[in-house]
Amino acid sequence: MGLLTRHIIATAVLVFTALGISKAQSLKEYYKSTHGSTKGCKNYDGLLDEVFSLEMLICGDQGVYKMISSSDIYNLSITSNDGITEMIEEDSQGRNSGYITLTKSPNGYAGEWRQIESASKYSFSITEHKKNEEVTEYYITKLSGVMRSRLVNVSIDHANGTVEIQEKYGLQGRYKSEYTCKDQKCNKLIIKPEGIIGVSSIEIYKDKKGKYKMIVLTADQNRESSDLIVINQVQKKTKAYSDYRSMLLAEYATFHDKDLDEYLNKVQANWIKETSIRLRDIHKSDPTEIVSERLKHQASSWIDIELWTEDFISGVQYKQYNWQPEVEATAFAYHIDKSKEVSITEVWDNDWKLNNLESDIENKNSTWVVGRDGLHKIYFDRINGVQRESHSYNELAQHIDNGSWLDKLLDQGKIKY
Repeated sequence: MGLLTRHIIATAVLVFTALGISKAQSLKEYYKSTHGSTKGCKNYDGLLDEVFSLEMLICGDQGVYKMISSSDIYNLSITSNDGITEMIEEDSQGRNSGYITLTKSPNGYAGEWRQIESASKYSFSITEHKKNEEVTEYYITKLSGVMRSRLVNVSIDHANGTVEIQEKYGLQGRYKSEYTCKDQKCNKLIIKPEGIIGVSSIEIYKDKKGKYKMIVLTADQNRESSDLIVINQVQKKTKAYSDYRSMLLAEYATFHDKDLDEYLNKVQANWIKETSIRLRDIHKSDPTEIVSERLKHQASSWIDIELWTEDFISGVQYKQYNWQPEVEATAFAYHIDKSKEVSITEVWDNDWKLNNLESDIENKNSTWVVGRDGLHKIYFDRINGVQRESHSYNELAQHIDNGSWLDKLLDQGKIKY
């Protein structure tokens, strides 16, 4: 989101009733009421800043557009020269409030939107008669393929950095190991499977078309290659809102588990409600739309998963606002099988507390999250990203209350000393 840190991109849209947005007339109705006819007009779908959905109507050298989540409609004056299309955005009070510059792209037109009185700018793209496809990232990718003439299932746990390989038939042997990323986006990963007979290393990579392949290096240095078929992936989704002065983005994961999905959705829904109320109060204090404040207020929230097992999940919700310097971080822990949120403050013996530990992290927005090998005190720094201080469960064992949910996770091997 421009200057705001964003981890995932998607295009699901939420209309914020908390901001008092009412259903607006369609672009065709609006244009017809002001120009008399929509003959020869073309409809476009688009994205501002790769996230915020919009619709546009182009009618020769004029047009209109609006954000899907807002009732604000902007008039456009359009010129084209040498393959470059320039649009001047005009707000409801007839003031020039932005410039749009576009060039032809394989799927339509792409370029940027610029604030007319500041240096703010965002990517801008439109496509005729096509719905924008959702771009997703995943926490778990489950694949199926062939390794050494045996059918196997491969599970890539992107949150915990592990790969699990299990035979589908026969002995149904299972192997699990941490992987090493060989590129920045981790589209290529390497594992060293000591438990698989006759295998020296395994490389799994995703090509530009999103297809997965597996290359097995055998003990005698032969290379065996096979395609992997995607069985299932856990999606991250986004709710995005934008109006004249605001940009609001909330991201979360969906796991196809009703209770878990409702819980994570509620975590972000509460943030959306709180933030939209704050924005509404800002608008109430000064309802006048000023060109210099076009898209001035920006807020985003995202959830990072730290640990995910079949019956437990933990992670951190980050909340960032461009009107305050700090990035807020709040950890959560949730028992999937019990459909219940749990607290890390409940698990210590004799009223012992985590703040008894000496810490190099004194940031007021720090939070404690449950990890696979220990607890992590973390916070988000705008320059350096996530900062963490780790304490192993061995170090904390003497303070963990017998019978607590953390003690049970350790006993069951869900997390480890």
